[in-house]
Amino acid sequence: MIKIRSGRAKFATATGALLAGLLGGVLAGAPSATAATASSPCSYGATIYNRVTSPTSYKYIPYVTGDGSNCWLDRGMSNTAVRALQKNLNSCYGYGLATDGVFGALTESALISVQRRVGVTADGDYGPNTRNAMVWANYSIETGARISCN
Repeated sequence: MIKIRSGRAKFATATGALLAGLLGGVLAGAPSATAATASSPCSYGATIYNRVTSPTSYKYIPYVTGDGSNCWLDRGMSNTAVRALQKNLNSCYGYGLATDGVFGALTESALISVQRRVGVTADGDYGPNTRNAMVWANYSIETGARISCN
C-alpha cells in the first residue's frame, strides 16, 4: 500500500482517481467488439432514402450526426436511435418490443437473438457489424406502411 504524505500529493492522487473513475466509467460503458469500429453513440433514428435503388421507400435506421455508419447503442441508452432499432426488431424479426426508445433488458435480449441469427458476435451491443448483418424494413414513402425487409 502506498502512503501519501503531502497535501499536494493527496490532491493529485484524488484528482487522478476522479479522472480514472470518470474515464473508467466511459470505458466501462464503451461498446464491445461488435461495435469496436464505432466512433460515437447513435443519437437519432434517421429516415434513409435511396432514390436510385428504391425510389418509393425509405428505411428508419439508428444514426449519429456526422457519420451514421460508425455509431453504437447499448443497454441503458435512451433516444430515438434506440426507438429505430426497436421498431426494426419488431418489423423484421417479429419481436413485440415497446418502441419507447429505452435500451433495456428486453431490447438487449432481442438484439442478442438477432445477432445469433445473423452470425455476428451475440453481445447485445449494436454497432456497424450488427447493422450491416441485419435486414432493415422498407417503408412506403406514400403511406408509411412496411413493404418488406432486406
